[in-house]
Amino acid sequence: MTLRQLLYFLGAADLGSFTAVAARMQVTQPAVAEQIRQLERFLKVDLFVRLGRGIRLTQSGEEFLPHARRVVAAAEEAQRSVAGMRALLGGTVTFGAFGAPAHYGFAALIRDFATAHPAVRLRLRGRNSSEIADAVRAGALEAALVVLPVNDDGIDVEPIARDEVLIVSSDPDLTRRPLSIEQLAKSPLVLYEAQYAEHDPTRRQLAERAQTAGIRLEFPFEVEHLDTALQLASASLATTYVPSAVTRSPVFPANLTTGSFDPPMYDVFAIITRRGTRVSPATGEFLRRVVRHMRGVAEPIRRDADDG
Repeated sequence: MTLRQLLYFLGAADLGSFTAVAARMQVTQPAVAEQIRQLERFLKVDLFVRLGRGIRLTQSGEEFLPHARRVVAAAEEAQRSVAGMRALLGGTVTFGAFGAPAHYGFAALIRDFATAHPAVRLRLRGRNSSEIADAVRAGALEAALVVLPVNDDGIDVEPIARDEVLIVSSDPDLTRRPLSIEQLAKSPLVLYEAQYAEHDPTRRQLAERAQTAGIRLEFPFEVEHLDTALQLASASLATTYVPSAVTRSPVFPANLTTGSFDPPMYDVFAIITRRGTRVSPATGEFLRRVVRHMRGVAEPIRRDADDG
C-alpha cells in the first residue's frame, strides 16, 4: 500500500470516476485503475463497484475511507513539518513561561536555540501560569509552558514533566519526615505570588488539600516573590514551599532544610496552545526543544502513545 494509491483512492471516492482522477493528477486513466487494483489486491477486498459511466464505493470502501484520509493527512502534516524546519530562516517565537523558569535552566535553552537559529527572533513572556494561559487563549502568545492546574477553556494542554514541591524550614525537626496539610497548618506560613493569590497553581493545590482536610490555612506573611519567602524562612519567621529545582540554586539559603508533603505534592508542567490553531514553524521548533529540555531537568510525563 503506497501513498499514491491512497491519493488515487481518495480522488476516486470524491470524483466518482477514474478518468476525473487521471485528469486532476495529470496521469493516464489506466494508470489510476491499475493503482486502485493493486490497492484492492493488497487489502483483499473490492473498494469500488464499476458502473457503466462511473464508480461508487463498496461497503468495504466506505469503511476504508476515513482511515485513508487520516493516513494522507498525517503524511501531509509530516511534509509541512519538515518544510517548516527547512524554512527557519526568520520568524518570531512568541512563547510564555511560568514565573520561575530560570531555576530550570531556561537561559541555556534559549542560548542553544539562538545559536542554532540566529535569524529567528525570540519574544518570551514570563508571568504566573494563570495569566500566561489567558494570553495564549486570547492569541497574544502562540504557546506556553505552564504549571497546572490552569483554566483549559479554549486551549489544548499537554503535561510533559513534573517536579516535587518541598516544604522549606530552618527547623530540621519540622522537615525530618513528610508532613500532612494538617501538620503544616500548625506552623506559621509565608505564601508567595500574592498578586495572583488563589489563581496561582501551587497555592490552589494547597487550598484544595486544606479544604479536603476540613481546615483553613492561616498565614501571617504573604509576599510577591519566592526569594522573599525564602529569606523569611531563613530568618526562622515562617515555613514556606518551593519546587525541588529551587533548592539546587546557588542562592538557596544554606541554613534551610527541606521535606516532602504527605502525600507528595508536585508542580506539573504542561505545554499549552490555543485550541484549533497551528503554531508557526519557529515556535514549533522552540516547543520541541522546551519539551526535550524539561524532560531532562524534571521527571518526564509521557502519554502511552508518545514515542519520546
